[in-house]
Amino acid sequence: MIGRLLRPLEVVNAGLDSPVTVHRRRAMADAVAVLLVRGAEIGRTFWGWSTQEWVDLLDRDQVEFRRNAPAWAGEEVRSYLVAHAYLLGSFTGFHRLGSFQRLTLSWRIFGRDRVGGEIARLRQVLAGWGYRLGHGDDTMLPVVLCQLFLLNGSPNLEDLGTDLFERVRNDGLLGGARLNALHAVQRAVTALGFCDLPPATTGRGTARAACGGQIWHEWVERCYATPTLTPRARGDVRSRMLKIGRWLAAEHPDAADPAAWTRQTCAARVAAMDRMNVGDSVHRTTGIEDRLGKPLQASTKDGHLAAIRRFFTDCQEWDLLPRRFDPGRALATPRSITAARPEPRVIADDIWRRAVSLRTLPEDRHHLPRPDHTHSRWTEQLRRHNAAGRQRNHRGGLARPRHQRPASPSPWPPSTPPDPRTAPSCCSTTSTSVTVV
Repeated sequence: MIGRLLRPLEVVNAGLDSPVTVHRRRAMADAVAVLLVRGAEIGRTFWGWSTQEWVDLLDRDQVEFRRNAPAWAGEEVRSYLVAHAYLLGSFTGFHRLGSFQRLTLSWRIFGRDRVGGEIARLRQVLAGWGYRLGHGDDTMLPVVLCQLFLLNGSPNLEDLGTDLFERVRNDGLLGGARLNALHAVQRAVTALGFCDLPPATTGRGTARAACGGQIWHEWVERCYATPTLTPRARGDVRSRMLKIGRWLAAEHPDAADPAAWTRQTCAARVAAMDRMNVGDSVHRTTGIEDRLGKPLQASTKDGHLAAIRRFFTDCQEWDLLPRRFDPGRALATPRSITAARPEPRVIADDIWRRAVSLRTLPEDRHHLPRPDHTHSRWTEQLRRHNAAGRQRNHRGGLARPRHQRPASPSPWPPSTPPDPRTAPSCCSTTSTSVTVV
């Protein structure tokens, strides 16, 4: 009886692509012992265990496994148990096991060379598109691709069909950043000719985020589908327009159709935009919990008004809506918003002195620090511009009055004070202030 139980376990250990060292041989033996002990506890052999019974044995992560496993079981026992669960129990619930070495498991089951070759093959496609997943130091692609190999039971890209990708999405077998990587993987597999393109996720996200009238939602999607802007700009305009749709559903349901908008509706929207706070008319508050209820910044308000101006301007230009008002005037950003924008940044005194010194110091600036290539090119262009201006002034051009010319600040650092007899006319060694017009 014990021989019948040990024979399949020993076959699995012998078939794994893993260097047989003393440490790994001990881990394989401990994995066999854990399976036999658990079978004796529940009174059923491992080939009849359900998915939940395998999850109860493997636990959600390494910490819980070590807490519940026998004290004599080593650290690597869990990874070998996952291999036995996959090969003997047809276990594929890897998403319930938390973080474990999926790449190492794929190496042991399918072979290191085959798995590495397929990963490199897919990286080449993604690198040509500029994906970060195409870099050799990326760790996300091997995790996602190896889980697909394990779920499919094959390490070949040719076997990754459209049904597999749909099952992973529908059953929630990957989440978070791994789900985003799955989209890129399917695109690359499609480029190789093995499956269909991934479905557009904008439709589901927009339907969930619309929360407004159906008519407004259809108009927004119609304008989004017209590629007059970059994809990022179109997405930004669409998200802002959907927020306006939620405001319409709550405050002005009679204006859900853009054709019904008037100058009074535009004035109401501008006034509401000026009073909006963070969290108003949004469909989720993830990441903004600490700013909820605070007034929107002036740049954000201006961006919302610019988006709706773009929307109505395009619809009128395409003869989709009647020209009942001028979007540039009816939806213009009011002075109360533009005046609240932050002032330009003040230039530090030392940076300003250096900029003025480059303009007023003599041609010979060998005592100055050697800048990099970019600043050197800029300095040379500035010197040529000043030289051309002086030539125009000497040829009869209009020169600024002397009291409006910038005075020379103290050099940084000067080797010797400039000689008043040889200094340029725009320099004044007697002035201690800098006046720039």
